[in-house]
Amino acid sequence: MLHTNNAAETLTRLQNLGIPAFNLAPSISLIIAQRLARKICITRKESAEILEKVLIAKGFNKASPPHLKLSRAVGCSNCNEGYKNRIWIYEVVPIIEALSRIIINGANSIQIAGQMQKEGFSNLRQSALLKVAQDLINLEEANRMT
Repeated sequence: MLHTNNAAETLTRLQNLGIPAFNLAPSISLIIAQRLARKICITRKESAEILEKVLIAKGFNKASPPHLKLSRAVGCSNCNEGYKNRIWIYEVVPIIEALSRIIINGANSIQIAGQMQKEGFSNLRQSALLKVAQDLINLEEANRMT
């Protein structure tokens, strides 16, 4: 287990530890970055009204905001300040050929993250926003975690 901010930084961290890039690509098949976010307590939560422009600035696309049901943590006798239990926020990155090529060529974490996005892999922020859209966590928790 390595401590990094995201999956892309895992590869550069391994390089910083002295593992050559040409050894990384064939040695790693999958990277998972994870966080545990606090779930909103379902016993007592309130609807949250957030402006569409704020949601878009936070990472939602223009199609999402009108359909979102957002909540805010309130707190009750069943929870801890509006939160109860935790939920996994993650990014899963299989090392496919396109990623393997740029790793071997010595790409940095920004270039690796860019290639991951081109390949359609979700990052931690997108995973957190999905949990917000599912009304499992609130936007404040997503911002705190990613």
